[in-house]
Amino acid sequence: MGNGASEPAVGQRSPDNDTKNPEVIEGMARVMTTAKERRTANRNVFTREEQEEEEEEYNYKESAVILTQLFKKMDPAVMKSIGDVMGELKVSIKYKSDQSLLLVKVVGARDLSPKDLRGKVANAFVQVDLVPDPAGSGIKHTNVVKKSLNPTFNEIFAFPCSAGILAETKLRLTVWNHDTLGAGDFMGERIVELRELEPNQVLTNWYPLQEETDLSISGTLEISLAYQLPQLLCVTVHRASGLVCWDQSKLPHPFVRVMVPGITMVEQTDVKRGTLDPEWEQTYEFPVPQEEFDYRYVVLNVCDKFRDGESMGEVHIDLCNFDPEEGYTGSFPLADMRNSDRVRTKWAQRALLQEFKEAMYAHSAYQFPKFLFHKHQGHKVVSVSSRKAGCQAKVRIIGGVPIS
Repeated sequence: MGNGASEPAVGQRSPDNDTKNPEVIEGMARVMTTAKERRTANRNVFTREEQEEEEEEYNYKESAVILTQLFKKMDPAVMKSIGDVMGELKVSIKYKSDQSLLLVKVVGARDLSPKDLRGKVANAFVQVDLVPDPAGSGIKHTNVVKKSLNPTFNEIFAFPCSAGILAETKLRLTVWNHDTLGAGDFMGERIVELRELEPNQVLTNWYPLQEETDLSISGTLEISLAYQLPQLLCVTVHRASGLVCWDQSKLPHPFVRVMVPGITMVEQTDVKRGTLDPEWEQTYEFPVPQEEFDYRYVVLNVCDKFRDGESMGEVHIDLCNFDPEEGYTGSFPLADMRNSDRVRTKWAQRALLQEFKEAMYAHSAYQFPKFLFHKHQGHKVVSVSSRKAGCQAKVRIIGGVPIS
């Protein structure tokens, strides 16, 4: 995206000129709401060619508004792959403190990814479990809703859970496509943190589905941050402890990759062979001016050389609160950060927002893709995604008007 032409050809219009001026936007709205009556009234006045030109003009402006809404919803602040998972899951959660019981209602899903051979429908069901699961409730699942990308379940599940461990418990919801011939197809997952769930409060949300999160990751990473004038950020990797061991017959060979997104340097510690508690005591320097602390962060990724560099957990450290005079030393829990809350940075926004603007400009100027630039009737959903930015946007269109 954004690598196409950023300048329109001669005689073609820019969507910026149509959408920046409030008066123009108001005028476009009037055109869109009265187009049918106006075209009917002018049917006997305009020639056929003029009517076709007017219709094309109306369809273009309508599509430009939809395209603008899509790109406005895209968040360029994350740089990770979003995979091919699509759709959202609606869930209601309530904790009954008097019974020490967590109630989970799986309401339904929408806009799931097609999984049949013809690519049109899916036979979806949802698995529900707690991590950790001290009561041994196991995995519960809904019934299968056949041949639907927008299934409705309305099924309630109960999990015994004491108030003392609720804050440390995660609710895992996994959507699968039922396959009578073998193992089902993974369609998406959502991990819901329960630490902020109030007793007897009902929490209902549409949760965007994500790629699978590895909850088996464990351990901590101890690091130090220091600063040397004029602009050197010093990152010292001390040690890790309690790392996860996937193969009991072979201990991992851990090492750490260290980077500051936006700076073209990736450092790597030595490999420590056969240990779950490695020590490094290695320091790396990155050129980071103090005025950039508000939008810079450090990424440390513990990897296993024995498993071809597979991640054993990550740590993200935001520099916005870092005091260069005091420095910092501390331990951080390792986690699978692929589906974590987004680290929003002004740097990433500047870097990718311009690319989004250029992409939208090019799409609008060349009226591509063709399915978007025609008259919109009925109810439809249009989505756009960027693998580079790790973000996506969706607009529901009813009668040519973007609703959400």
